[in-house]
Amino acid sequence: MRAFVCVKPATFAGVKYFPGDSVPEEAIAPGRVNAVISMGLIAEAPADVDGGEDQNSDPAVIAVPVKMSDGSFEDIEATEEQIAEAVTVLQLPVDDAVPRIAEIDDAVTLILINAWDSRKTVKNATAAKAKEEAS
Repeated sequence: MRAFVCVKPATFAGVKYFPGDSVPEEAIAPGRVNAVISMGLIAEAPADVDGGEDQNSDPAVIAVPVKMSDGSFEDIEATEEQIAEAVTVLQLPVDDAVPRIAEIDDAVTLILINAWDSRKTVKNATAAKAKEEAS
């Protein structure tokens, strides 16, 4: 069985997948795998990926420089999943981004979205969600 990774938000067999999600081969209509790859919706996962994380391995952590309100930069340690979620939200229209932010419970992801997105509505949504999580 081949393993795939979602590259762009897509729905297969009624299930929504977002960038970084593992997509099982059976979710894609038979004979359509190559077409879906050509459209850039999925990519074949590397051979060592079995659709799940190794229980003994920690996710890779990346130091991401973020500009703080005082103009200084601080390195925020983020996993690939946190960065992928933040980038996904950045690509969404505001009407879709705000409800997605309401579902995020991770402070690092909220910080990244707030730092990278210049839209006032998105900044307000991340600030409100961070305040809600803090209380």
